[in-house]
Amino acid sequence: MIVEEFVMAHIHTGPVLPTEQEAKLAATARQVLARRDGEALQLQVKPTGQETVALDLPPVVTRLILDALKETAAGHAVALVPVEAEITTQQAADLLNVSRPYLIGLIDAGALPVRMVGNQRRIPLQDLLDYKADIYAKRRETLRELVAYDQELGLE
Repeated sequence: MIVEEFVMAHIHTGPVLPTEQEAKLAATARQVLARRDGEALQLQVKPTGQETVALDLPPVVTRLILDALKETAAGHAVALVPVEAEITTQQAADLLNVSRPYLIGLIDAGALPVRMVGNQRRIPLQDLLDYKADIYAKRRETLRELVAYDQELGLE
């Protein structure tokens, strides 16, 4: 019983890599659903040997499903992480595409908030996503400035 509860609590906590057949099915499903992007949908589920149950899906869930189908159709691994989640420093480093020691430096410099769980650091995912968006915005602005400077000098 305890093992079963542990397994059920940890299903799909990491990325799920689709098989080739699953990727093809996802591509077909995405084509059908893409015509309804942004709309609320009603999904009908019919478990084997049971009656059909209709579920109303809000537009935000429709978009998530479309995104998951797009990535699955491309053969990419997919993971769904709640925004309220806290992640480890290694997961945060992976998300930012930096080394873990570099990430620890960001934390020590106060660029990212952390919560200690024992001797382990946990980073609120929303704060990390905000940081990542801010860094990308700063990079885009710097690139615009460099392009403008190049154009001033006639270095296009």
